[in-house]
Amino acid sequence: MEKQKTVWGKFECKAGNSFQFSGGCCLFSIKRISNGWKITEIQKNEMNSSIKFDSISDFPEDEKCNVFQTGRSEQIHLLPALPVKPIVFKTKSQIKISPKQSIRLFLKVPCNVQLYYSQADSDHLMAEHELVRLSDTWFGEADNGEVAFAIGDFYSLQLDSTKTTAFEAICPVKINNNSNVPLELQRFLVHVESLNIYRKSNQLITNLVSIDFKGPDQISNILYSTEKNIHGENPVLIAHARNAGSKNILGKSFHFIKHFTQ
Repeated sequence: MEKQKTVWGKFECKAGNSFQFSGGCCLFSIKRISNGWKITEIQKNEMNSSIKFDSISDFPEDEKCNVFQTGRSEQIHLLPALPVKPIVFKTKSQIKISPKQSIRLFLKVPCNVQLYYSQADSDHLMAEHELVRLSDTWFGEADNGEVAFAIGDFYSLQLDSTKTTAFEAICPVKINNNSNVPLELQRFLVHVESLNIYRKSNQLITNLVSIDFKGPDQISNILYSTEKNIHGENPVLIAHARNAGSKNILGKSFHFIKHFTQ
């Protein structure tokens, strides 16, 4: 196996060689066999904030294995992936945006790990594993909403002060209050399935999500983009969005808890 500067990326693995991935709550081993791969997975209860991807001499043959007969290619791609469902941020402190003002928040989103053979596209995906077990939540009214993952209440106002683990991506969010009333953030939704992941040094960063708030009962305009002071002069794309589509969409981004009590 060739040495890499980062865990994420492309690797060569010769026949008979094995290696092991460990990170978060996940541990799995992979072995190159004749024209294919054997993969095991062991879920751990303890969390590991670092990621390791090391050659091993003894593949755990006694563990349950998945076998993928894929052909002659000895290349594999180990890539981060954002959650399969939208994420919901819920603040415990007051965040209030006056009319015609904006704010930038930097959220932390745990990634999954995806394993591809030959090339990184949906036809070549062999396995995907959660590295953090996120809790399900509901966003919206009882009769009009969607299932999402809760990511808690952490946020930072500065990119440089946002500290992450090796498998967390920073999600920059810019909220523009284009209404005539103050906007008090309570819960808002981000469709992370529509975001790319970029690498800046050893940090993972998603697209910048710009949300234009027009009023409590109005649909928001949402734009996904990159920005030089966040992503660098030449953004390095490491993983494509699950749902590649328009970069400019409309959607319901905010939910106000007071609707349940009035």
